[in-house]
Amino acid sequence: MPAINYKAAVLYVLIGCLALFLIFYHLGERPMWGDELTTALLSVNIIKFGLPKVSDGKNSITYMGEGIDSDKYGNGTWTAWLAEYVTEVSFKLFGQTTAAARLPFAIIGFICVALMAFVVWRIYGSHEISLMSMLFLTTSEVFILHVRQCRYYSLIVAAEIVFIWGVYVLLKGRRQAGTALLAAALTVQFYSNYIVIAGSIVALCVLLATIYRRYDGVLRGGAAAFIIFSALSMPWILYARPWRQAGHTGNENIVEKVVYYLWEMNFHIVALIIFLVPLIYQLIKPHDEQRVRQPADDVQLYLWILIPSVAATVSLAPGVFLRYLLPLLPASLILQSVILKRCLGRGACGRVVRVALVLVLCLTNFAAYYPFYPIKLLDPSNVPFKIHSPGLSLPTLIRATYTPYSDRPGDVIKFLKKEGAEGQSVLTSDSGMSLIFYNGMRIINSSTESLENLKELPDWIFTESAAVLPKRQPPMYPSKEIAALYTPITLRVHASRKCGAIPEPDMHESFSSQDWEDLLVFRKKATGKNTEK
Repeated sequence: MPAINYKAAVLYVLIGCLALFLIFYHLGERPMWGDELTTALLSVNIIKFGLPKVSDGKNSITYMGEGIDSDKYGNGTWTAWLAEYVTEVSFKLFGQTTAAARLPFAIIGFICVALMAFVVWRIYGSHEISLMSMLFLTTSEVFILHVRQCRYYSLIVAAEIVFIWGVYVLLKGRRQAGTALLAAALTVQFYSNYIVIAGSIVALCVLLATIYRRYDGVLRGGAAAFIIFSALSMPWILYARPWRQAGHTGNENIVEKVVYYLWEMNFHIVALIIFLVPLIYQLIKPHDEQRVRQPADDVQLYLWILIPSVAATVSLAPGVFLRYLLPLLPASLILQSVILKRCLGRGACGRVVRVALVLVLCLTNFAAYYPFYPIKLLDPSNVPFKIHSPGLSLPTLIRATYTPYSDRPGDVIKFLKKEGAEGQSVLTSDSGMSLIFYNGMRIINSSTESLENLKELPDWIFTESAAVLPKRQPPMYPSKEIAALYTPITLRVHASRKCGAIPEPDMHESFSSQDWEDLLVFRKKATGKNTEK
């Protein structure tokens, strides 16, 4: 039995404690934003109806309109239902709160940290590589922001770590276990967001085509995993027919999207300059004797193949979202750890250099920013993508985690909890999902229903959106005749950034806005009966 490495054990515990804090502290403080609320509200409807209905009889939860992102029975089909059923279980156990909505995904996020350490240790047998991988994942801003959401994001990261583990197990000759792990990982990703699975499949096919002569049974194992996954995913494909949705999404330039994804990967996942280190190392290192290639080396080859595979395949998918790069998080951070360990010297001197670089990579974004700084000297019209500002990313993330936060939606929610009542109607220029979940109100969306055409006037009229939208709409004022039936109220709210609770680091609002703005609201006067036009 190997001796316990107490120093490594202490470091594992310390990193785990940091992960616990960053993932769980103030988890339920921020109100959920649109995508989270979609998951949460569909989960509420699962509790009511047994299935994720887009309508509860009072409100509809739809992006594209019923019949496009739902079937003829009113069940949501825009995405598969794994995240919704996970949330539904949490709601049954802990109640329908923000913290309960996010809790299962935060738990899975913490499991990702522990699983990362375990898988890397089993593959490489090095506590240093394992600890670095675990630390890089824990201190990743994009990872922490995404796993603190009531959304499928942490499921995708966990499944990708399991997929990497399955590749290693398959190469070690445990064909049944490897096949099961690969099939399970692909199935979880498919029922979370099927857009992200193509990169893993392509990378695995390229790897197996490259190495199959060195390993007995790997082609059969890979083929069996794909067959099992296909069988498990086919029910959703036949039921939801996801290809119908393609015509209702954007059509962007694929080449620009590939460049954009690599650009954002550099600033938010791993500094691409780190990937140049092995090339330099090959030029300056003494030539060692040829050694026998190990399964860990071919797992590493899979990780190298995965990066361009994911960047290319998600660029074919509609939309441009950093979340589609989440499968690259474990792969990139494992590669970064292996590079630092194997290419930056041995002994005490090499360890000092690695520790210094690890601190720079964990605490700052300097390694991503400064290599691209010369581009800022060019004419801005020649720079197609934003160059992010240098900063202390981890200290900012820690401070944002423990600092109380307030925003415009939260101010509106608190106001209506005090002044409104569940079941009242609200006219607003957005879907109003936050008011549905937090206030139990009936929402009338002014973008689809005109105030003048309503048979019954709403209890509340918001002249501007209660949410924080990417594009601000012009105020919507009622006519003088209608306004006479209401009491105007000026509500002071935080001048929050657009989509401040979104996990995209470039859009996420880390701290409460110090600026305030006025939001004009009309409350219907009490008449003893409903006011009809």
